[in-house]
Amino acid sequence: ALTGSFSDNEVTFDTDLPGFDDQDYKGQRYGIAVRQVLFNWSVLSARAAERELVAQRESELLDVMSLLLLDVAERYFEILLAESELRSIQAEKDSILEQLESNEALFERKMVRVTDVLETQARADSVRADEIQAQNAVDLARERLFELTGVPVGPLSRLRPDFEPPELEYSIEHWSDLAMIHSPFLQARREAVLSAQERVEEQKGGHYPTLNLVFSDQTSDTGFDNQQQPERDTRYIALDVNIPLYSGGSTSANVREAWAGYYIAREEEEQARREVLRRTRESFLNARSSRKRVDAAALSVESASKSLDAMNKSFTYGTVTSADVLESLAAQTRARRDYSDALFRFIVNWLGLKREAGFLETDDLLEVNSWLVSDAP
Repeated sequence: ALTGSFSDNEVTFDTDLPGFDDQDYKGQRYGIAVRQVLFNWSVLSARAAERELVAQRESELLDVMSLLLLDVAERYFEILLAESELRSIQAEKDSILEQLESNEALFERKMVRVTDVLETQARADSVRADEIQAQNAVDLARERLFELTGVPVGPLSRLRPDFEPPELEYSIEHWSDLAMIHSPFLQARREAVLSAQERVEEQKGGHYPTLNLVFSDQTSDTGFDNQQQPERDTRYIALDVNIPLYSGGSTSANVREAWAGYYIAREEEEQARREVLRRTRESFLNARSSRKRVDAAALSVESASKSLDAMNKSFTYGTVTSADVLESLAAQTRARRDYSDALFRFIVNWLGLKREAGFLETDDLLEVNSWLVSDAP
């Protein structure tokens, strides 16, 4: 520490005593003092604890930023999923309306029963209600993204028609090992333990002596009671040693408190380790399951489309009823909806796995962005 001082004095002395003269003079005193810590275990440990605390806050920031990236992606794909379901329902509605128009024409020629017309009409009304609900789901999903970004949500890019989800690489143990090393959430807890350990050392320093280097330089032309005297320059250098003797037990109490904080930090680290391990394994299993579900759902869409084509042909020959066609059409809509859900869930689970492993960055979102294509011409 560096300190400085300066004083400017003026002394006026009037007297009527014989043998003494009146005095009127000015004086100045100025100087600097330097104190440098050579050894202070508490100060050194406190500095180390603060370094670990800064590192802990940086790791927590990285964890929050990765969570934000994942949350933005999840809410974005919620919108795309809701829009996909809306388009599927609208396509089903258009097909039902065409079926209704065809049934009404056939009924006028006495080629179908009135129940076929009524069933088709009922299904059309039901799909209209589904469309209203699906549109509301889209609006709610957009509001959720707006809540997070604070920016009005305009038209969004969709997944490319030729998009093929990547295969999930490595094993569950590999991803778990990566998370144990790179997870910022777990790293923050480790740094909290190191900081708590340094806090113990800081409190222990209350039992140790301290050593300071002291240097002072002062120039003055005034003495005691600001009396005038010849100007003098005083310098000294010294070693200041402070040896603690007894402070009523407060130092030992502070050490015990610091140890308690250290044990708490250790338990929180272990809890974080188990939590990260669980979340990583769950993310891997969810990503693997959703990837397999994508393939299964794609086959289901293909089968449902073939079944619908067969039902339409059979209806023209009179071998199936309108209800059979409507059920086949609803099955196709469900299959398309399941495929879109599996596709978007895989992307979100894939990003979640990378976050838990400590590798989710803006470059990953840029890669996902390359899977999208704008609807604009």
